Amino acid sequence: MNKALISAYLTILMWASLATLMLSVSHLPSLLLVGLVLLVASLPGLGYWRQWRFPIKVWVSAVVGMFGYHYLLFDAFTRAPAMSVNMIQYLWPLFIVLGAPLFGSARLNFGHIVGAALGFAGVLLTMTQGELAFGFSEQAALGYAQAFVAALLWAFYTLSNRRYQQMPLSAVAGFCLVSGALALVAYFVSATESVVQWQYADMGSILLLGLGPMGLSFYTWDYAIRHGDPRQIGALTYLTPLLSVAMLALVYSDVELKLVHLLSLILVIGGASLGQVVERRRLKPKILANS
Repeated sequence: MNKALISAYLTILMWASLATLMLSVSHLPSLLLVGLVLLVASLPGLGYWRQWRFPIKVWVSAVVGMFGYHYLLFDAFTRAPAMSVNMIQYLWPLFIVLGAPLFGSARLNFGHIVGAALGFAGVLLTMTQGELAFGFSEQAALGYAQAFVAALLWAFYTLSNRRYQQMPLSAVAGFCLVSGALALVAYFVSATESVVQWQYADMGSILLLGLGPMGLSFYTWDYAIRHGDPRQIGALTYLTPLLSVAMLALVYSDVELKLVHLLSLILVIGGASLGQVVERRRLKPKILANS
């Protein structure tokens, strides 16, 4: 197994705990939470700040992707059911697979297109909870939209960073630092509450988020996506929602793992994997002919 795949698996394990930890601090303002967590995530690479010399467009695309994704996702969890938000935001691996040709030489096949349709079917099934009627409240609908846009932004962040093979790994710390600072500035400018309702366990959760699923995972993910096949790694990351949903249901008694969620996961994971299966079948005759 190559280093890129090992890094991808490590990232998946860390990301599996993200939704559970975020729910434990969902009572905090989203901008404040994103800012604090991203600042913690920047700590491991601050000593390498002299390496952060790259074009301004790299900084802009990375900060827009990182800050936008995390703010929208954290806010979505406060507006809509956690299980549905979690499922929708996990469309980003599918977007990575489908968007790979726009950022490199990878091509899409029929399986990728059909897989995209299956992924969207899984999302719709999750949002409707298996019912035909879309009985959304205005607040929940906004949360679903935020989760969807967050998925697009993370795919953009991932694929745009892949184009810069010479970018040092420590650059991730710079992106976290700037994104975290922007989040805190935006919070203090727009804050309407003078007092934040802190709980004793909040700082522990923030540290865990900043050091794990929103800390070390950024570095392992950056390495994996820039040294591996984004289509393969994108498909692999659908192991994350399986582990994440199971953890949510285990930790929070009000979160139920229903049959509709399992069916949605099957559709989305099947969609993400279909392109790889079709491509292997297309390449097999060529390999046999050349052997």
